Amino acid sequence: MPNSLIFIGERPSTLEMHIKGKPEFYDAMLLSKKSFHPSSQHSYHSIPLHQSRVTIHIRETNSQFYCHPQSLQLIEGERPLSEEDAYDIFTNFAIMEDNKVAFIMPIRRKRVGLREKENPRVLSAQEKLEV
Repeated sequence: MPNSLIFIGERPSTLEMHIKGKPEFYDAMLLSKKSFHPSSQHSYHSIPLHQSRVTIHIRETNSQFYCHPQSLQLIEGERPLSEEDAYDIFTNFAIMEDNKVAFIMPIRRKRVGLREKENPRVLSAQEKLEV
């Protein structure tokens, strides 16, 4: 699978693919091993990138995903894509070049809540004065 776009899922025909999962670090490790050969237990499929351009039409968003030799490009369809939608599309694929595998990992954003400000402490002392 050198120089190819990898996805996890099914490929009913050469023009259709059904993505079933997103690649993770373990998948990249498996794919980068020279002795690894996809078998029936793994549902990895590849799209060769030796062509000048690969076009993938995404039905859910009616958008197109272009794979050029040195870049990835996402073209919006009828409705604009949010940053999260675009990111979600890219995280479905891994790119394999020789024995190197690259993929985009979803960022687990930490929710940072505003801490409630504590009332400032006031130190006070009282002493009865004699007049």
